[in-house]
Amino acid sequence: MADRPETREALRSELLAWIRQNEELGPDWFLDEGSPEPLPAVEAPAADAPVAKAPAAAPAPPASVADPDDPFAATCSAFVAETLELIRRHGAAARPEAGETLEPIGAEVAACTACELHGGRTNTVFGSGSANASLVFIGEAPGADEDRQGQPFVGKSGQLLTKIIEAIDFARDEVYICNILKCRPPNNRDPLPAEVQACEGYLQRQLAVLRPRVICCLGRVAAQTLLQTDASLSRLRQTVHFYQDIPVMATYHPAALLRNPDWKRDTWEDVRKLRALHDALGT
Repeated sequence: MADRPETREALRSELLAWIRQNEELGPDWFLDEGSPEPLPAVEAPAADAPVAKAPAAAPAPPASVADPDDPFAATCSAFVAETLELIRRHGAAARPEAGETLEPIGAEVAACTACELHGGRTNTVFGSGSANASLVFIGEAPGADEDRQGQPFVGKSGQLLTKIIEAIDFARDEVYICNILKCRPPNNRDPLPAEVQACEGYLQRQLAVLRPRVICCLGRVAAQTLLQTDASLSRLRQTVHFYQDIPVMATYHPAALLRNPDWKRDTWEDVRKLRALHDALGT
């Protein structure tokens, strides 16, 4: 029965329909539970850029923000246009001349005893990535794996963040990753106001050196702290904000995605907008 031409054609039609229905779901990091296997990079260019094609042997990428068949494309393009107009009215941030570098700030952090967290740390976690990064990701604080290794986002949530970064066609070492706090809070609790106050000067100096095109805050605590607001993450995700004239976007923390996979779709849309805005600001 299955060998009859009409049966094969019906099965082929059903398969093609299934592929079309599911190709918008995003790359594997959106669908899985965060396994550490690396993914092929996925191009998500600016709205006027050509659509990137994946190698023939690679899994089919999601529709890009420029794909007219992608229902999200119009939303993303409108977001970029509205944001560029907002930035035009707000005033563009100019990258400063070279001054302070990251190394001496990192040395100060390594010796810091400004709050009680220093007594329980194994290592400080200053940040990692390119000193010339045009995109910075900021989380709230190191976890146990980060405390042991002295590097940000190296545990399971860090592996998922790496996939997210690769899915928007960046290598991890092309961006810069850091946290609000440089020491791990006990039991990974939220940072206390005194701890944030002790650490925020270091973050401010890091961002003054980096002066990226765009900042992405990972989670409620990072966004509320950087933007000095008590607005909810769902509200903060709706638009672009500014820190020292630098556009800031917010999305879910990777650890939250591991607990709540239903939020991965929203995160995928957030980072596609992030990549499109980043590229538009570079033109």
